Amino acid sequence: MPQLLNHLQVDSLGESIDWGTLVVYTCADNCGGGNEYLEEFIWKQDFSAGSI
Repeated sequence: MPQLLNHLQVDSLGESIDWGTLVVYTCADNCGGGNEYLEEFIWKQDFSAGSI
């Protein structure tokens, strides 16, 4: 992401973009096998200035 931040001319934390993390959990056994929708779980980790 450093190149993107440079391109966007972001040089301070106050003007930065929230680079939080999204984690998607699906079936480890490749469940489904067809064209059906299956339940998944998404977890969002927010960006925190205190963690830098």
